[in-house]
Amino acid sequence: MMRVKICGIASRDDVDACITAGADALGFIFARSPRRLTLDAAAGLTAAVPPFVTTVGVFAGVPADVVRSAIDACRLDVLQFSGEESAEFCGSFGKPTIVATRSRPWDRGARTTARAVAVMIDSWTPAQRGGTGRLVPRQLARRARAENDGAIVVLAGGLTAANVAPIIRDIRPDAVDARTGVEREGKKDPALVRAFVFAARSALAHQDDAREKETAYDGHA
Repeated sequence: MMRVKICGIASRDDVDACITAGADALGFIFARSPRRLTLDAAAGLTAAVPPFVTTVGVFAGVPADVVRSAIDACRLDVLQFSGEESAEFCGSFGKPTIVATRSRPWDRGARTTARAVAVMIDSWTPAQRGGTGRLVPRQLARRARAENDGAIVVLAGGLTAANVAPIIRDIRPDAVDARTGVEREGKKDPALVRAFVFAARSALAHQDDAREKETAYDGHA
């Protein structure tokens, strides 16, 4: 089943809307961003997340003491590094991580060093390491998917309820991540969150059903 992460959680209403919609993971930003949280705010929000939903602390280009302070203050199950952090840096905090692919793929050795449970393909610019609201060009996404073969891949960048299904069918990520695509006027919109989760989860349903029927038929031939 396609897993769904909603990033940029900034309020208790955001938490409740995403949990109600069935999101698998919520992202809390500690990097430079309009949705950057204080430690006190993040501690309260992560504490409100049910234990069966993964909490992800999002960092990019911040010093180690910022990461450690967030870990100490908040419930963070996974750390996401969206900058140019080294594998050694990512893996130095004793937590599973999500690492962003930029100019290099993450081979198995680097993922092990980084304690990476997934690799994220996201749109970015030199001035903005994610959260751009722009789609990753399909050709680049396909190439990144192939280069990180063997990794669990999360696709982000410009995804909405309207475009996520065909993109999933094309790129075949293991999970998708949305932020601006589920917002209105900079705030999470419960209807958009629900629509996004439904569209992502439904994207491969018909194809999976068809494969199951073919398998059942072959088994009884």
